[in-house]
Amino acid sequence: MGILRVSVEDQIRIEAVGATVHVTIAGSSALNAGVTLRKTTEVRELVAALATKGVEEDAIAVSGLRSETSSGLLTKAQKVSICLQITAELDQLPAVLGLLTTHPGVRVDQLQWRYDEFEASIAAATAAMAKARRKADALAAAAGQQITGVAEISDSWSRFTPYGGVGGVRTLGASAKSEAEFDLGFDLTGSTELNVHLSVDYQIGD
Repeated sequence: MGILRVSVEDQIRIEAVGATVHVTIAGSSALNAGVTLRKTTEVRELVAALATKGVEEDAIAVSGLRSETSSGLLTKAQKVSICLQITAELDQLPAVLGLLTTHPGVRVDQLQWRYDEFEASIAAATAAMAKARRKADALAAAAGQQITGVAEISDSWSRFTPYGGVGGVRTLGASAKSEAEFDLGFDLTGSTELNVHLSVDYQIGD
């Protein structure tokens, strides 16, 4: 009895399950007002508007501040821009982008697709396992042996992560009508490549 190690590299294309939209709200006087960022008028108004599109408050997070002064320093007596991250499901995305691109004082900076790599890796690893077994059977037969069992299996995966920015969304041809859904003339979705590595130690014998 011996061990035959077979490795398989495979690649599949997976579809996004949602998106994170990065936006900037310009000209907030949050620091001067002495209130928390999430309670500023600009943020509260945007949160309320997004709620009408099905986006709950816990899907909106403050990610940072940007100074509007030439020095770049943050002080209490100045205006700043508030950076937000908004998590949206695929079916919400057209309406959410439509709102954001028409909401006063809001700039869409970037759109990042979200993927469920773990769920996608299950099907990919299963397919890779079938390939590994075919290869193991062929190699074992060529050596006058046969597969008698499996000693160990390991797998890993990685996702290609391109820059997902959709900067200046207002310039991409979306409908300018108030509250209209964002429409580029094609389905707004994302996909990427998932790389899977599988290693299997087969037990072989006569």
